[in-house]
Amino acid sequence: MSSPIDSNEICFMNYLAHLVIGGPDPDLMVGNFMGDSIKGSAHSMLPKGVAAGVLLHRWIDSEADAHLLSQASRSDLRPILGRMSGVGLDLLHDYFLARNFNQILPQWQLEAFVDHVESILAQRKNEMPDRTQRFFTAMTEHRWLKEYGNRSKMLQVCTSMDARIAWDSNLNELFEAVDRVGEAALEARFLELISDLMNRRSEKWPSW
Repeated sequence: MSSPIDSNEICFMNYLAHLVIGGPDPDLMVGNFMGDSIKGSAHSMLPKGVAAGVLLHRWIDSEADAHLLSQASRSDLRPILGRMSGVGLDLLHDYFLARNFNQILPQWQLEAFVDHVESILAQRKNEMPDRTQRFFTAMTEHRWLKEYGNRSKMLQVCTSMDARIAWDSNLNELFEAVDRVGEAALEARFLELISDLMNRRSEKWPSW
Protein backbone atom coordinates (compact mmCIF):
# COMPACT_ATOMS: atom_id res chain seq x y z
CA MET A 1 0.00 0.00 0.00
CA SER A 2 2.23 2.69 -1.29
CA SER A 3 1.98 5.84 -3.37
CA PRO A 4 3.89 7.43 -6.24
CA ILE A 5 4.90 10.26 -3.89
CA ASP A 6 8.47 10.18 -2.55
CA SER A 7 8.25 8.39 0.79
CA ASN A 8 10.95 10.68 2.21
CA GLU A 9 8.38 13.49 2.07
CA ILE A 10 5.58 11.59 3.77
CA CYS A 11 4.94 9.87 7.05
CA PHE A 12 1.72 8.62 8.63
CA MET A 13 1.16 6.05 5.87
CA ASN A 14 -0.95 2.96 6.47
CA TYR A 15 1.12 1.31 9.17
CA LEU A 16 -1.88 -0.27 10.87
CA ALA A 17 -2.81 -2.20 7.74
CA HIS A 18 0.80 -3.32 7.26
CA LEU A 19 1.00 -4.57 10.85
CA VAL A 20 -2.30 -6.45 10.60
CA ILE A 21 -1.52 -8.07 7.26
CA GLY A 22 2.09 -8.67 8.26
CA GLY A 23 1.30 -11.15 11.03
CA PRO A 24 2.80 -11.96 14.45
CA ASP A 25 6.39 -13.00 13.73
CA PRO A 26 8.65 -10.39 15.45
CA ASP A 27 11.39 -10.40 12.79
CA LEU A 28 8.85 -10.03 9.99
CA MET A 29 7.10 -7.32 11.98
CA VAL A 30 10.27 -5.25 12.39
CA GLY A 31 11.24 -5.57 8.73
CA ASN A 32 7.70 -4.84 7.58
CA PHE A 33 7.46 -1.77 9.83
CA MET A 34 10.68 -0.22 8.53
CA GLY A 35 10.16 -1.35 4.94
CA ASP A 36 9.64 2.16 3.53
CA SER A 37 13.10 3.18 4.76
CA ILE A 38 14.96 0.24 3.17
CA LYS A 39 15.63 0.90 -0.50
CA GLY A 40 16.81 -1.35 -3.31
CA SER A 41 18.94 -4.30 -2.23
CA ALA A 42 19.82 -2.83 1.18
CA HIS A 43 17.61 -5.47 2.82
CA SER A 44 20.27 -8.07 1.95
CA MET A 45 22.48 -6.58 4.69
CA LEU A 46 19.84 -7.23 7.37
CA PRO A 47 19.28 -10.41 9.42
CA LYS A 48 17.40 -12.99 7.37
CA GLY A 49 14.07 -12.70 9.17
CA VAL A 50 14.08 -8.90 9.17
CA ALA A 51 15.03 -8.87 5.49
CA ALA A 52 12.07 -11.16 4.81
CA GLY A 53 9.87 -8.61 6.59
CA VAL A 54 11.08 -5.87 4.23
CA LEU A 55 10.17 -8.09 1.29
CA LEU A 56 6.79 -8.77 2.89
CA HIS A 57 6.23 -5.01 3.13
CA ARG A 58 6.97 -4.66 -0.58
CA TRP A 59 4.65 -7.56 -1.37
CA ILE A 60 1.80 -5.91 0.55
CA ASP A 61 2.39 -2.61 -1.26
CA SER A 62 2.57 -4.22 -4.67
CA GLU A 63 -0.46 -6.48 -4.26
CA ALA A 64 -2.63 -3.76 -2.71
CA ASP A 65 -1.71 -1.10 -5.26
CA ALA A 66 -2.34 -3.37 -8.23
CA HIS A 67 -5.64 -4.73 -6.89
CA LEU A 68 -8.70 -3.86 -8.96
CA LEU A 69 -10.53 -2.73 -5.82
CA SER A 70 -7.77 -0.24 -4.99
CA GLN A 71 -7.71 0.98 -8.57
CA ALA A 72 -11.45 1.62 -8.46
CA SER A 73 -11.24 3.55 -5.19
CA ARG A 74 -8.28 5.66 -6.32
CA SER A 75 -10.20 6.53 -9.47
CA ASP A 76 -13.22 7.58 -7.41
CA LEU A 77 -11.11 9.81 -5.13
CA ARG A 78 -9.12 11.40 -7.96
CA PRO A 79 -11.63 14.13 -8.99
CA ILE A 80 -11.05 15.86 -5.64
CA LEU A 81 -7.67 14.58 -4.43
CA GLY A 82 -5.90 14.49 -7.79
CA ARG A 83 -2.29 13.30 -7.51
CA MET A 84 -2.83 12.67 -3.79
CA SER A 85 -5.54 10.06 -4.39
CA GLY A 86 -3.15 7.16 -3.75
CA VAL A 87 -1.90 8.62 -0.47
CA GLY A 88 -5.44 9.47 0.53
CA LEU A 89 -6.53 5.89 -0.13
CA ASP A 90 -3.69 4.56 2.02
CA LEU A 91 -4.88 6.73 4.90
CA LEU A 92 -8.48 5.74 4.26
CA HIS A 93 -7.56 2.07 4.47
CA ASP A 94 -6.22 2.54 8.01
CA TYR A 95 -9.34 4.53 8.89
CA PHE A 96 -11.60 1.70 7.71
CA LEU A 97 -9.39 -0.92 9.35
CA ALA A 98 -9.58 0.80 12.74
CA ARG A 99 -13.38 1.13 12.40
CA ASN A 100 -13.79 -2.57 11.55
CA PHE A 101 -10.95 -4.03 13.56
CA ASN A 102 -12.92 -6.74 15.38
CA GLN A 103 -14.41 -7.94 12.11
CA ILE A 104 -10.97 -8.30 10.55
CA LEU A 105 -9.12 -9.70 13.60
CA PRO A 106 -11.89 -11.06 15.89
CA GLN A 107 -9.36 -12.34 18.43
CA TRP A 108 -8.04 -8.83 19.13
CA GLN A 109 -9.34 -5.52 20.40
CA LEU A 110 -7.69 -2.60 18.61
CA GLU A 111 -6.07 -1.09 21.71
CA ALA A 112 -4.70 -4.45 22.88
CA PHE A 113 -3.35 -5.18 19.40
CA VAL A 114 -1.63 -1.81 19.17
CA ASP A 115 -0.13 -2.22 22.65
CA HIS A 116 1.16 -5.65 21.64
CA VAL A 117 2.83 -4.65 18.38
CA GLU A 118 4.22 -1.41 19.80
CA SER A 119 5.78 -3.37 22.67
CA ILE A 120 7.52 -5.72 20.22
CA LEU A 121 8.71 -2.84 18.04
CA ALA A 122 9.93 -0.84 21.04
CA GLN A 123 12.22 -3.70 22.05
CA ARG A 124 13.70 -3.71 18.53
CA LYS A 125 13.76 0.04 17.94
CA ASN A 126 17.57 0.23 17.84
CA GLU A 127 17.57 -2.06 14.78
CA MET A 128 15.57 0.47 12.78
CA PRO A 129 16.94 3.27 10.57
CA ASP A 130 16.95 6.69 12.22
CA ARG A 131 13.99 7.87 10.13
CA THR A 132 11.90 4.90 11.24
CA GLN A 133 12.92 5.40 14.87
CA ARG A 134 11.76 9.01 14.75
CA PHE A 135 8.46 7.98 13.23
CA PHE A 136 7.96 5.23 15.81
CA THR A 137 8.53 7.68 18.66
CA ALA A 138 6.00 10.14 17.23
CA MET A 139 3.53 7.37 16.42
CA THR A 140 3.50 6.03 19.97
CA GLU A 141 3.51 9.44 21.65
CA HIS A 142 0.53 10.64 19.61
CA ARG A 143 -1.35 7.30 19.68
CA TRP A 144 -1.89 7.39 15.94
CA LEU A 145 -2.63 3.69 15.49
CA LYS A 146 -5.33 3.73 18.15
CA GLU A 147 -7.04 6.81 16.78
CA TYR A 148 -7.03 6.20 13.02
CA GLY A 149 -10.74 5.34 13.13
CA ASN A 150 -11.68 8.84 14.26
CA ARG A 151 -12.42 11.29 11.43
CA SER A 152 -11.20 14.34 13.31
CA LYS A 153 -7.93 12.62 14.25
CA MET A 154 -7.40 11.43 10.69
CA LEU A 155 -7.99 14.97 9.44
CA GLN A 156 -5.25 16.12 11.83
CA VAL A 157 -2.96 13.56 10.22
CA CYS A 158 -3.93 14.85 6.76
CA THR A 159 -3.22 18.44 7.76
CA SER A 160 0.15 17.44 9.20
CA MET A 161 1.03 15.62 5.97
CA ASP A 162 -0.05 18.60 3.86
CA ALA A 163 2.38 20.77 5.84
CA ARG A 164 5.26 18.39 5.08
CA ILE A 165 4.74 18.04 1.33
CA ALA A 166 6.68 20.43 -0.88
CA TRP A 167 3.86 21.22 -3.32
CA ASP A 168 0.24 22.20 -2.74
CA SER A 169 -1.26 19.10 -1.14
CA ASN A 170 -4.97 18.74 -0.46
CA LEU A 171 -5.21 15.71 1.80
CA ASN A 172 -7.35 17.83 4.14
CA GLU A 173 -10.08 17.26 1.53
CA LEU A 174 -9.96 13.48 2.05
CA PHE A 175 -13.38 13.16 3.65
CA GLU A 176 -14.93 15.58 1.20
CA ALA A 177 -13.81 13.11 -1.47
CA VAL A 178 -15.09 10.18 0.61
CA ASP A 179 -18.52 11.73 1.06
CA ARG A 180 -18.73 12.52 -2.65
CA VAL A 181 -18.12 8.86 -3.53
CA GLY A 182 -20.03 7.35 -0.61
CA GLU A 183 -18.26 6.03 2.46
CA ALA A 184 -20.16 2.73 2.49
CA ALA A 185 -19.01 1.81 -1.02
CA LEU A 186 -15.37 2.61 -0.28
CA GLU A 187 -15.52 0.75 3.03
CA ALA A 188 -17.03 -2.35 1.39
CA ARG A 189 -14.22 -2.40 -1.17
CA PHE A 190 -11.63 -2.13 1.59
CA LEU A 191 -13.10 -5.02 3.57
CA GLU A 192 -13.04 -7.23 0.47
CA LEU A 193 -9.50 -6.09 -0.34
CA ILE A 194 -7.99 -6.77 3.08
CA SER A 195 -9.71 -10.16 3.30
CA ASP A 196 -8.19 -11.13 -0.03
CA LEU A 197 -4.72 -9.88 0.94
CA MET A 198 -4.76 -11.64 4.30
CA ASN A 199 -5.91 -14.92 2.74
CA ARG A 200 -3.16 -14.83 0.11
CA ARG A 201 -0.57 -13.68 2.61
CA SER A 202 -1.35 -16.61 4.95
CA GLU A 203 -0.23 -19.00 2.23
CA LYS A 204 3.36 -17.72 2.58
CA TRP A 205 3.85 -16.33 6.11
CA PRO A 206 2.49 -16.93 9.66
CA SER A 207 -0.89 -15.32 10.40
CA TRP A 208 -2.46 -13.94 13.55
